[in-house]
This record gives sequence, structure tokens and C-alpha cells, in this order.
Amino acid sequence: MVTRTEHRDRSGCPVACALDIFGDHWSLLVIRNLMFTDLHEYKDMLKSEEKISTNILTARLKLLEGEGLISSTPHKESQRRKLYYLTQKGKDLVHIMTSIVFWSQKHLYEFLDIPNEKEEFLKLGPEVFVQKTLEKLEQWEKENIT
Repeated sequence: MVTRTEHRDRSGCPVACALDIFGDHWSLLVIRNLMFTDLHEYKDMLKSEEKISTNILTARLKLLEGEGLISSTPHKESQRRKLYYLTQKGKDLVHIMTSIVFWSQKHLYEFLDIPNEKEEFLKLGPEVFVQKTLEKLEQWEKENIT
């Protein structure tokens, strides 16, 4: 099994180094949850359609937090619960995530099940999609991060 830093130790290739973070099945889905689907709690991420296991979710949250892509804050309702959110470094992935969404919409449309309200959002085009996504994240932070 490739360790998390193996590519960084062997290669200066930007793609190889990024794969140390995103080269697994789950990391981009955790980022998707925080960026596009308003899932900010551990328990809510566990309920997503992909059915991530508890140990994998815990590991990915720790990895992404350790890499500075996400952070957490105590939940307003209970200090025992956490809310996860994207840092600026994580938000900088919005263009990559948007490109993946639009590529999938173009090439994998027969497999997709996009809710109607999200479909309308996509019709605005990539630039507006990015802008609206960042605005939504900023609003969430104002409401939830103290």
C-alpha cells in the first residue's frame, strides 16, 4: 500500500503529490459534502448515499484536516459534536470540483441523479456555479463559525 507521503518523497510531480491527498476513493467525496451538499457533521456524512464506513470517514477527516483543507468547530447545540468546513485551501478546490461536475454531466449523464434544484443551478454555467458555491459557503460560515 502506498503511504501518504510516498509520492512526495519520490517525485516532485504536481499530480503525484496531489494524489497523496486525493488519490483515494473518499477524500473528494468528503470535500463534495462540505462544498456542495451542506453536510457538515460526521453523522450526516455517514448517511450519504455512498455509505462510507466510520473508520474511513474518521481517517479522511483527519487527513484533510492535517493537510489544512478542512477545519472543525464545536457545534452550537453541543460542544461534543463538531461541524466541519472548508478552509481557504479547501475552497480553492472549487474550480477543480466544478470541472469534475460539469465533465460528469457531459460524459456520464446516463448515470447521474441530480436533484432538480441543483440541475437548475448547473444551467447557470461554471463561472456562476463557482460564484454561487463560494457565496453559499461564506453564508454558512457566518451562521455557524464563531
